[in-house]
Amino acid sequence: MGSRHSSTILKTVLKSAFVLTLTGAAILGVQGNDVKVNAKSDTSVSNELNPVPASYGYFVDHYKENVKTNSTPDTNPAIALFNNTFLSYWNPTDGTKTNQKVLQDNLDKSIQITNGASQAEIDRSYLTDRRDLRYNLISGFGPYAPAFIKDTNAQTDFNAVPDAPLPAGSPYSSMQWADENSTLGSAVKLVDIAEDSAWSGTGTPKAYIKYTRPYRQSDQVKVNPYLKNVMASAAANDYDFPSGHTTAAFETGETLAYLFPERYQQLITRSSEVGYDRVLAGRHSPLAVMGGRVIGTAMTAATLNDPDNKQLISQAYQDTQKDLAKAQDKSAKDDFSDYQTNLKNYTYRLTYGFSPIGDTTKPMVVPKGAEVLLQTRLPYLNATQRREVLYTTGIPSGYPMTDDTEGWGRLNLFEAANGFGSFLDNVTVNMDASKGGFNAADTWKNNISGKGGLTKEGSGSLSLLGNNSYKGGTTVKAGTLAAENDNALGDGSLTLAGGNLTLSAKNVVVKGNYTQSGKGSLNLNSGDKVSVSGTAKLGGKLVVKDVKGLKSGVVILKSNKLSGKFAHQSLPKGWHLAYTTHNVKLVK
Repeated sequence: MGSRHSSTILKTVLKSAFVLTLTGAAILGVQGNDVKVNAKSDTSVSNELNPVPASYGYFVDHYKENVKTNSTPDTNPAIALFNNTFLSYWNPTDGTKTNQKVLQDNLDKSIQITNGASQAEIDRSYLTDRRDLRYNLISGFGPYAPAFIKDTNAQTDFNAVPDAPLPAGSPYSSMQWADENSTLGSAVKLVDIAEDSAWSGTGTPKAYIKYTRPYRQSDQVKVNPYLKNVMASAAANDYDFPSGHTTAAFETGETLAYLFPERYQQLITRSSEVGYDRVLAGRHSPLAVMGGRVIGTAMTAATLNDPDNKQLISQAYQDTQKDLAKAQDKSAKDDFSDYQTNLKNYTYRLTYGFSPIGDTTKPMVVPKGAEVLLQTRLPYLNATQRREVLYTTGIPSGYPMTDDTEGWGRLNLFEAANGFGSFLDNVTVNMDASKGGFNAADTWKNNISGKGGLTKEGSGSLSLLGNNSYKGGTTVKAGTLAAENDNALGDGSLTLAGGNLTLSAKNVVVKGNYTQSGKGSLNLNSGDKVSVSGTAKLGGKLVVKDVKGLKSGVVILKSNKLSGKFAHQSLPKGWHLAYTTHNVKLVK
C-alpha cells in the first residue's frame, strides 16, 4: 500500500482483565453483514445518531473511487477525507504550512519518539518494516497465533534483525503472507480484499498531499539503524502522509477482529502498534499514522458493509470461529496479554499527546456504516444500539486528525468493545446463551452514565464492571446480570422481575427502590451486601453460596424500609434469615 504494501489516557477505564468466552461460533445468526438480534432500541435517539455526509457523501458508498485516475479531493474520497484535518494544516498545492504549530509539534514528536526508542522497539520496528503488512498483525492473536499460522500457511522471510544495516535498495518480504487455498483461506481472502484491493491503498492520497517524511525534514529524527541505508536511498516521492503500513494494519487488524472478536482489543492494539513502529523507525510522523488509522478504519467498514462481500464475510467468520475457538496454545507468546497496557497504548495513539487545536465540546458524529465494526463483538445489540455505543465512547473533538466530517477520527474502538459509555435512552438487551460466545456471556467495563436505564432479557449473562451513574434504573427479566462494582447498578431503582442478580462486589448500592418478584433470584457470595437507599420489597429467591468468615447476624440487605420476605432461600447448612424493619440478616 502506498509506497509499500509514558502515555496520556483521555478517559479512565476500570482496571480489569478482559474476559474471553470461547464456546464455538460466537454468533450463529451471522449472515454476511446481517445479525439476527433480539435487542430493542429506543427510536427517540435515532436522530442523534444519524450520520453526517462529507463533500463526497459517505465513505462506505464511495470507497472504490480511491484509484489513481481520481487524483484530487473533488474526485477521491480517500483524499477528501482529510479536508478538515491534515489538509487544513498543509496546502499541497504550494507547499504552505497553514498550521505551522501543529506541523512543528508533529516533527518534534517524531524526534522525541525516535530518540527514545529502546533496543526492543528498534528490533520490532525493523521487523514491522520488512514483513508483509498483513503478516504483521498475526501477533495480535497471541495464544491463537500458532493455529492461525498453521491453518493459513502464513509465512515470512524476516524473523530476526540483521548483523549490520541493510544495503540500499534491499527488498521487502518476497513471500506470500498467507494462502487463500488453505484451511482458513476464506479469512485470508477477506483480509486480502480489505487490504490489497486496487482502492485500499494510500498511493493516490500520498501523491496528492506530497508531505515530506520526518527523517528528511530533520536530521534530529533518529532512523532505525538497520534501515538507514534503505531509507537514505528511497525515492524523492516516497511521502509521509498517510502512512500506508498503518492503513494496512487497521484494515487487516480490524478485519481479523471482526472474524475473531475474542481477541478484538488485542488485534486493534497491534494495529496501533504497527503505526507506532512506523514513527519509531523514523519512517512516518504521528499525524501520518493517525491518518492511517482514520482511512484504514473507514476502508474496513466499507469492505464489511459491501454487499459483494456478504457471502465471503459469513464464510470467513464461520471458518475462523470453528478453527480457532478451541485452538488456544497457552505456551505461545502473547505480547498483548495485559489489558491495562493495551488500554494505555491504544488510547495514547489516538491523539499521540497533541494538545487540542479546536472546540473540544462538539457532539460526537458516528459515520455511516461504522456500526459494522462492532457487529461480532457486541452481537446481541442491534445496529442502532451499536451506533449508540460508538457515539458514547468516542474521543473528544478538537484534537489534530479527529474532526473529519463523518467522524472516523473520533472512533475509539477499544473503549467501544467495552460496551456503552452512556445510555442516551432506555436500553433493552436480549442475550441468547444458546448461540455461545458473547451472546452467552459478556462484560461491560465502561463507566456508564446517561438518562436511560437498562433492561436485561434472554438467557445470557451480562456483567457490569463500571462505576455507573445512569439514571433510568435497572430491570432484570431473564438470564443473569452480575454487579461487579459497588455502583454497577447506576443511580436508579432496581427491579428483579425474573432471572438472576448476582453480586460480585461487597456493598452493591441501589440508589432508588429495590423490588424483587417471585421469579427473581438474588445470588450472594460471602460478605456481599445490598444497600438500598429507598424501600425494599422482597419476594422470589435468595441464594447464599458460602459463608466463609462470616459472623452470625451479618446484614446482607439493608434499606430505608423493608417489606415482604424471600419466598425461597438456599443457604448453607445451619444458617437462616432474620428480618427487621430495615434489614435482612444472616443468622446461625
